Amino acid sequence: MSAVRRRSKFLVLLVAIAGLALALSACAFFKAGSLSVSQPGGLGAARVHFVLCTNPDPEAGTCSPEEDEEEIQYLLGLAVPPGSSAPSTITAGPSAGGPPIVFSRNDQAAAEIAAATAFAREKNAEVEAWPPAGLEGVGYLSNAVREVEGLAVEWTVDADFGLPVPSDGGPFAGPFKVAPAYGFRGVDAEQSPSRPVHCLRFDGGEPDPSDAVCGPVGEEAEVATSDLKIGAPPTASVFVGGKASLAFGFNFGSTASTLPTFNVTASSNLSGAALAVSDPSFTPAGPDPSTHRSTGSDTVTVAVPKTAAPGVYDVTITAATAQGGTVTQVAKLQVTKPKLKVGKAKLNKANGTAKLSVGVPGAGTLTASGKGILEAQRKAKGSKTLKITIKAKGKAKKKLDSSGKARVKVKLVFKPSNGAAVTKTKSIVLKKKLP
Repeated sequence: MSAVRRRSKFLVLLVAIAGLALALSACAFFKAGSLSVSQPGGLGAARVHFVLCTNPDPEAGTCSPEEDEEEIQYLLGLAVPPGSSAPSTITAGPSAGGPPIVFSRNDQAAAEIAAATAFAREKNAEVEAWPPAGLEGVGYLSNAVREVEGLAVEWTVDADFGLPVPSDGGPFAGPFKVAPAYGFRGVDAEQSPSRPVHCLRFDGGEPDPSDAVCGPVGEEAEVATSDLKIGAPPTASVFVGGKASLAFGFNFGSTASTLPTFNVTASSNLSGAALAVSDPSFTPAGPDPSTHRSTGSDTVTVAVPKTAAPGVYDVTITAATAQGGTVTQVAKLQVTKPKLKVGKAKLNKANGTAKLSVGVPGAGTLTASGKGILEAQRKAKGSKTLKITIKAKGKAKKKLDSSGKARVKVKLVFKPSNGAAVTKTKSIVLKKKLP
């Protein structure tokens, strides 16, 4: 069908159907009743589905062949919840030998469809608004498509929209609604496909041939959705060879009648780390009926190998539905090697002993041992400086008693409450006053 015929047919419809109402549900290219919306992954993006076809017959549900060969450009508007993540392009795939229709984001298209609809509403209050209240319009403009005479084609559209993020950063509970609008305009030597978009505001008279005929399709669809936000815990710190627990907060939102169960797994870029999830199969609590939200948590325990290099590592938690929807969150784990700060020995020449100051990095047990000294031990409940007494024994004590001096090598071993032991040595010359 030529652009002039389409325009004339549409203008007749404008007059015949509800006065000046923009009733594109009866116009070419949008197949009535084909609109639907789903959430294929049971989580994540909402998929908008509809069918375009050549000269659709709403009663028969069929597509009639094209009557002419010409170039046409199409406008598409999709009204969706505010803040939805819209695709940059949408491709309508043909069922037969026709070319695909590729729609590219065009804010002017959405604004023009909305303006033309508002104009029609001024003429006839029965015209429904586009975008409908509570939704925002996203516009697209197609490439120039050459129609082939005698060819009947259906184009299938499946466009994925990311769920919006509410102002509080929590999950989107749904439902996800969509209301499409559609239009077309001719393309020729005088009408470039890159020209500005302007939708016809019909108020009698002869229309401008550069204008597009556009307006709401007259159909809406919605789907109850589920959404999960996972909060990252603060950076955890752990010694080499120790274990760290990271609690991830789950914030779930849903208007679906059946709640998903999530398979929860964890991974890390820390080589050799062993990870365990407290609840590998997480089922959200029933949402509050007023907010459609509920909360929960899952803890990942990371066993750090003794061979780990100090550094900051990622710990990733992933929650997946049976349908394939996933959400992830990353926490940071700082791995450190405990260090001992050994000070100077304070000699007690009266009895030949020494007190050694040792700074330990956390809770654990400090042991001093070695050839020629008595083993000594001190415990710490946290990071602090311990003082440990060094006493000679055996041959070292005999030498100290006879000469007043004895050199000993002290082996200091600190075993953290959570982590691998660290060792340091210190040489001390014990001195004792002789009678």
